[in-house]
Amino acid sequence: MNLLFDYGGVLVDLTRQRCIDAFAAIGFDIRPFIGTFVQGGFLSKLERGVIDVHGFCDELRSHCTDYKPTDDEIVGAWELYLNGVPDERLDMLLKIRRHYPTYVLSNVNPIHWRLARENYFRYKGYTLDDFFRKAFLSYELGVEKPSPAIYEAVIKGIGCAPEEILFFDDCEENCEGARRCGLQARLAPAHSKWLEYFTPEGIYIPETT
Repeated sequence: MNLLFDYGGVLVDLTRQRCIDAFAAIGFDIRPFIGTFVQGGFLSKLERGVIDVHGFCDELRSHCTDYKPTDDEIVGAWELYLNGVPDERLDMLLKIRRHYPTYVLSNVNPIHWRLARENYFRYKGYTLDDFFRKAFLSYELGVEKPSPAIYEAVIKGIGCAPEEILFFDDCEENCEGARRCGLQARLAPAHSKWLEYFTPEGIYIPETT
């Protein structure tokens, strides 16, 4: 079995209001664009790789009237949407990887993924590549969950039958999209709920019906 984890909300904690407040402090209302599971407008463009980080900043500035925030101010505010990966999840991932190949599938942008690569998975001498064999990222693939194309990219990238992949996501719509493509999927609510799906040694406990 190959285990596939969502990033935002499953691995990394999200702090939506902190991000909204940070954008408000630089004179921009991000609320019409920021979603729980998928972003809108130019945020979606960034997460699909349609625009790069500077293009994202330019588009945001085009909505500003009084104050034009710098790229650094915009990036800094957007970084505050994430709040790190708790040690308990990192420790569990290290146990899980002893038993299963592990992967990431995420609707994500280069700003937030840089935090994963440079900060969140630098732990006990390990780096991101020690936790996951491969990451499937929307901004690199040009498509977001729950589009079938992103799950098809995962199946091809892992190189196994779809039913041999178990996907954990905090959005039921994304889980359903995975199931329609033949993957197994299990809803993993935020705040470490998915840790209960494994024994203390990192062995997966199948759902009971």
